[in-house]
Amino acid sequence: MATKKELNAPNIGSMLRTYYKKHKINRAALARKLNLHRVTVAKYDARSSLQVRILWEVAIALEHNFFADIAAQLPQTYTTNLPEDTTQAQRIAQLEGENKILAGQLELLKGVMGK
Repeated sequence: MATKKELNAPNIGSMLRTYYKKHKINRAALARKLNLHRVTVAKYDARSSLQVRILWEVAIALEHNFFADIAAQLPQTYTTNLPEDTTQAQRIAQLEGENKILAGQLELLKGVMGK
């Protein structure tokens, strides 16, 4: 069996700090929104890992999916329980059908015009 590349766990505190800086998040305001002391929120971004519940609450408060950010760091070959998104495939099929109809109408028009 081939050796798999070792994946390092993401540093959640670093991920939070990066998000706060990029989006100019005021930690004191976030603490108020979470009904926590600002020191508690400051400790979150000093830690390399957080409980899922805590990250969930921060994600809800900031309306940002940190779990998707974490999932994006895993290889595409890893499985999930997410239902397959078929909206894009359905739209392509619809457009292909419309294209076929339009191609038929174009041929008919060319025949009528004698070209």
